[in-house]
Amino acid sequence: MKCDICGNNKAVIHIQQIAGNEEINISICEKCAKEKGLTINNSELNINLKNLLKNFTEIKKSVIGKDIVKICCICGKTLQDLKKSGKAGCPECYKEFRKYMISFLKTNAGSAEHKGKYPFKINILSYRMKKINNLQSLLQQAVKEEDFEEAAYLRDKIKLMEKQLERDGK
Repeated sequence: MKCDICGNNKAVIHIQQIAGNEEINISICEKCAKEKGLTINNSELNINLKNLLKNFTEIKKSVIGKDIVKICCICGKTLQDLKKSGKAGCPECYKEFRKYMISFLKTNAGSAEHKGKYPFKINILSYRMKKINNLQSLLQQAVKEEDFEEAAYLRDKIKLMEKQLERDGK
């Protein structure tokens, strides 16, 4: 993993800050760590907590500042463009700016998962699919018990419901 500050060297220190719903991960190389007040001597990390906390906001600003100029490789949109318009430019933007979108949704909507209602048609189709699955398990049970009249009735009912589902799904 590369250093988030210089972007060149291999990161040897990883800092994670969690505040509320926001998570910030920063990876720092040995050279940048020394510049920011963190020292590494003979694979021993000597951290002055006061310096770390004092410099954390500065480190955070430099890392976040770099992410603002992050550009989508497909459409060329930046994080700034995304924040201004509130719209992604292409499907790749969702991958590229994922952590920012999740953070935004958690902050503004309370969650990054859809928990609302679905359109009426989807609810009906979902209900019918569940009913077909239940009928199929009843059919298997009827065949197991050798109740062939019931099995034939269930088979015909399943076929009819599958036709309705196919017709309504279009």
